[in-house]
This record gives sequence, structure tokens and C-alpha cells, in this order.
Amino acid sequence: MVRRKVGVPRQIRRQSIMYTCAAIALGAYGIPRLPRMSHGIAGTFTAAWMLVLALSICANLYFVFGADKERKRLLEEQEYRAEAEAPVSQARVRARG
Repeated sequence: MVRRKVGVPRQIRRQSIMYTCAAIALGAYGIPRLPRMSHGIAGTFTAAWMLVLALSICANLYFVFGADKERKRLLEEQEYRAEAEAPVSQARVRARG
């Protein structure tokens, strides 16, 4: 059985942290300059801009903190399924052959 490396490389994690800091800095600079939340094009633009900013920050933070655990769990689950299905398929081949 071959073990896979589960961890996220340091360089990718470092880049994700830098992108998170850049998005936070962009928010700190841009949010005070946005138009007020009101009905119309200006309010829609403000809401969309803040939504994209929040999604960007959350996605990078999830990758920094949660992606390792999720990937490890998925790989273990895939390995468990492969082991569980292997004896059944071999038993069928033996019964037919």
C-alpha cells in the first residue's frame, strides 16, 4: 500500500496567507470609499463588492486551516472504500471462474 502525502506544501500555504492579507488590506482601503447601501446601482455594486471580498477571504482562510483535514479525510475514506470493495470483487471473480 502506497501512502500519499496529505499536507499542503508550505509555499502554497504561504501564498494563501499572503492573498488573505491582501484581501483584508483591500477591504480596509475600499470599504470606506464604497457608496452607501441603498436601492439602485450603487447599492447593488456595494453589496456585490463586499460579497466577493468576503468569499475571497473565507476561501483563503478555509484553505489555510481546513483543506488539510478535509483532504486527509477524503483520502482515508477513498482508501477504506477501496479495501472494502476489493474482497467482494475478488470473491465474485473466483465464484465465476
